[in-house]
Amino acid sequence: MRVSAPPGLRRPGLLRTVALLATVALAHLLTVWAVPRVAMYVVMNGREAQAMDMHNRASFVPPITARSRSVVMPSPDLLYSVCVFDVSQGAVRVSANPQLATYWSIALYSSDSDNFFTLNDRQAAGKPVDLWLLPTNHATNGHALPPGAQGIVPPSRQGFLVLRVLTGDYEAEKAVLEPARRTLTCQTL
Repeated sequence: MRVSAPPGLRRPGLLRTVALLATVALAHLLTVWAVPRVAMYVVMNGREAQAMDMHNRASFVPPITARSRSVVMPSPDLLYSVCVFDVSQGAVRVSANPQLATYWSIALYSSDSDNFFTLNDRQAAGKPVDLWLLPTNHATNGHALPPGAQGIVPPSRQGFLVLRVLTGDYEAEKAVLEPARRTLTCQTL
């Protein structure tokens, strides 16, 4: 003869299982949502960002060495220039004219770490970069976009720009690479 538990004793186990699954799902969703935002907040507003004074200004990270960790997973074959942009007060203009025979790229990231725009040396085809990061209302504070400029509406009011320049031997190429990457500007209009 089979004895089954009364219905009142089976229900708490089911409720605990449902509560546990709901807690796990909620914790997972909060983690997936929060981790990228917290990480980007620290990158854009943390101690290092403040020391580099890169809010709507280009900042030039020193060449990567074995001890460098200012950029997540840095590559010693790349030079990094960065800017935290904030379009809450109006358009931000990003310009660069590296004129290099080697690889370079500009990547824009939203406040949740999504890469929403990338441009590299091949796509630029030797032309100067002129990007206008516009608020969602598309206001340019009375400025019309100049010919050749590209307007971009970021998915968040604040974000992060990274200019990467390839180097094989920084010391030998320094005289060419440093002036090229320092053509990057990031300024509020």
